[in-house]
Amino acid sequence: MSSNDVWARCRDCGTELKQDDKQCPECNSTRKSYDREAIVRIGVSVSTKVKHKRKGKGTLIEMISNRWKRSGDPKLKNGVREDMVIDKQRDEYHHITRDAQTGQITHEEHKKLTEHNKKGC
Repeated sequence: MSSNDVWARCRDCGTELKQDDKQCPECNSTRKSYDREAIVRIGVSVSTKVKHKRKGKGTLIEMISNRWKRSGDPKLKNGVREDMVIDKQRDEYHHITRDAQTGQITHEEHKKLTEHNKKGC
């Protein structure tokens, strides 16, 4: 930090003070206010997975999933959020992938589950 950088304020009048200022150039006060701010981001990743099964038989009827995962794309360093719905009763498959940082959709797929499950697709 150079001697010309603002590093404090006068506690009495609020004038910006430089590092070399022993007293305020406006009101001659020697009382200084040092305000510093630190911003810390804490990433919390919450995943949910819900399975709806047929009573008695235990076969899957519907699955809803929302999770964070790493991406193979080097441009998406913060990973991606993946939302998936598999509904066997309605024969639906929905899959949406978003950039975890910006929320921008990177992949979106809506089709019949029977079409999605075909080999080679």
